[in-house]
Amino acid sequence: MAQKRKRNKKWIYWIVVLVFFVLAGTVVYYVWDSYFRDKSEQSSEQRTEQVEEKKTEEIDEKEDGNVVEKKKVEQYDGEDPNMADDLSGVVTYAGVSGDKLMVRLNIDQYLDSGSCELVLEKDSSVVYNSVANVISNVSTATCEGFDVPISEIGTGHYVINVNVSAGEKSGIIRGEADI
Repeated sequence: MAQKRKRNKKWIYWIVVLVFFVLAGTVVYYVWDSYFRDKSEQSSEQRTEQVEEKKTEEIDEKEDGNVVEKKKVEQYDGEDPNMADDLSGVVTYAGVSGDKLMVRLNIDQYLDSGSCELVLEKDSSVVYNSVANVISNVSTATCEGFDVPISEIGTGHYVINVNVSAGEKSGIIRGEADI
């Protein structure tokens, strides 16, 4: 009797695995490529549109056919606050947090150093005074902040006056708070 020859089918398994990896790699490549290509094409189209819009904004055609360039719009109107004679700013936060009245403010000018004196008034009389240092930021400044214990001042409506001084300049920043 003749013996049947047993065939080794491992090579079929390895070919199927290889084909699977090639297909998976191709799909991943096309998905990855189309994802980034769409964004780069879209951004270049947007850039082209923006440049064309800018050109049409800068150039205006008169009725007689002469082309006249429009005046460029300055991004920042007004004077430089750093050149002002006095200091200005705004109370950015005045509210109760826990058992303290927190007062935070921003100074419009850039200052390297200086002091801030907080004066809290209730019914036109001074209730609380405190002093903090000026902290410089990138283009403005701020005070270290004031945390006033409510137990020292009580509840009610308060007028906030912060006297800011730095070198030869000074100013008053005003605000209000209700406790």
